[in-house]
Amino acid sequence: MTTGTISLTNASASITGSGTAFTSELKAGDFIFTTVNGINYTLGVDSVTSATELTLTVAFNGSTTSDLSFEVITRQAMVGITAQLAADTARAIRGLNYDKQNWQQVLSGSGTVTVNLPDGSSYSGPSWISLVSSLNSKASLSGSTVQKFWVQSAEGDDNAAVPVSLLKGSISNAIDALGSMAHLSQVSRSNLDSELSRNLFACGATAANTQGAGVYTFNNTPFGYGAQYGICAQFSNQTTDTGAAGSGVWQHYLAMSTSGDLIYVTNVNSSYSARKLYSTSNTTTNSSGALVPASPIVRIVNSVADNTRQDVIGTADEYTQQSDYGYVNDESEGCKIAKTGTGTYLIIGATGLATDLWQVMDCGNGQGRIIALATATEIDQGVQVQCFKQKYTLTDDGELEMSKGDLIDIPNDTWIDVRLEMPDDSVWNKSQTQMTASSSYATSTTTTLSTTTTLGASTS
Repeated sequence: MTTGTISLTNASASITGSGTAFTSELKAGDFIFTTVNGINYTLGVDSVTSATELTLTVAFNGSTTSDLSFEVITRQAMVGITAQLAADTARAIRGLNYDKQNWQQVLSGSGTVTVNLPDGSSYSGPSWISLVSSLNSKASLSGSTVQKFWVQSAEGDDNAAVPVSLLKGSISNAIDALGSMAHLSQVSRSNLDSELSRNLFACGATAANTQGAGVYTFNNTPFGYGAQYGICAQFSNQTTDTGAAGSGVWQHYLAMSTSGDLIYVTNVNSSYSARKLYSTSNTTTNSSGALVPASPIVRIVNSVADNTRQDVIGTADEYTQQSDYGYVNDESEGCKIAKTGTGTYLIIGATGLATDLWQVMDCGNGQGRIIALATATEIDQGVQVQCFKQKYTLTDDGELEMSKGDLIDIPNDTWIDVRLEMPDDSVWNKSQTQMTASSSYATSTTTTLSTTTTLGASTS
């Protein structure tokens, strides 16, 4: 380990040290290694004048710098490094020469050639020219001439021969098995028979597979729940060509309607069951955190800017802001929301409140607790929604009874959901009408699903 630091001056062969011991650590022929501004320098020592002064063999050509740390490379170490570098360079050049000679032999040599490997060993094998010549000399299988294809027999007889006519017969049988498709470079759906085509997992089949599996379209509300048009993926454990239901027959269907509904159907051992799957297209999460059926829904808040609930627009951005006082979903697009007084809001654009299931949800805290009450009433101007403080009254029997108190603005940590009926010319209803018309046209040639091939005996 060297001591002290050094100073270097551009275009000067003199080095000045500070706290150095040049006389004991260096001698003529050694080297000083240091780094200046990120550049490494190896400087040869010509002579050592004192512990703090020495002269280089060549003037320093870098930037003038002081307080540099340095390392000493002895003459013996430098000789070893140089010798190793020379050996590595020679090995690399020798390898390049080998590669050149090897490629020349492989590409232009004839018969067997010898390839020299970097470790000094060698390898012998056929050149490319000899391989090409060998392949070109093989017997041709063209024409009607009975030629011989020489093969090694089971007894080891190199002269055993198989007539080409036998080989040509095997090839002919394979072509016959493929039929007309054997001559095609590509195979399309139209080239396949109808049974194979219906088994492909792609839309385009127009009828159920007779084996009870496949993908097909439908246009006749086969599974109920109002899903008239759509695509059905059908699965079965059948191994025969019948699709009939019965003992030991398991049939499963996933019906995907154009309106976005999903219906899962089973017909297992002649026991038929259909159920509607729920998603963000037909459910919503109310302010209490409960999952409830959806349809046209308007979500009212006292202030969009001040509302603190992160889930107010749903888990998948189900709601779009309509005004400062609320949101609409896709089905309720076109409705307008306004505030008309303390705790009182007005929805216009709907024909009225929903006629089934539910109409209005109280304000919840997202954890299942109600924190304010809500009502919705149809009036001449539209649908009036009001928010009330919860009021508790002690009955004559000593029980607490909850009722509506004073009108209050909707708290900023909740909202009111209102379920509506929309006019026929609403954005959603018009899009559904157009989709139904398109689906009807696209499936005009669709075969009505038969009892046997789709739903089994249970639906007859």
